[in-house]
Amino acid sequence: MKRMLISALVLLGLAACATDGEDYAKAIANSVSPSAELKANIVKDAQQIIYDPASIRDAEISNLATLSDGTQGICVRADSKNVSGVYVGVHNMGVKIENQKPDGAALEHPLCNRPDVKWNPFPELERMKSK
Repeated sequence: MKRMLISALVLLGLAACATDGEDYAKAIANSVSPSAELKANIVKDAQQIIYDPASIRDAEISNLATLSDGTQGICVRADSKNVSGVYVGVHNMGVKIENQKPDGAALEHPLCNRPDVKWNPFPELERMKSK
């Protein structure tokens, strides 16, 4: 929990780093498809934090964006069941990437809601098994 809180603060700090939206627009325009290694690492981490991994549906992953300072980030969105067994609706998560691995995340990160973010199907996340 402490790690997630620190990670969320780091990501919120990243959102404040750029001087204006044009920096983000440039990073998004130059973003690249995530590698198979990165997607596998995201799935591995998700397996540990999602209550019911087998319930994942409507999963998508954005392209990997690199900001002018070298910081990398990606967005993931999906629907899943909560502890009551009810689907909660699609939510997104901004994920900071370090060496092809997740290094912190923030639920409903504002950059993931930008209309210029490029989304791709993420079937690997939908194929997770129950814990």
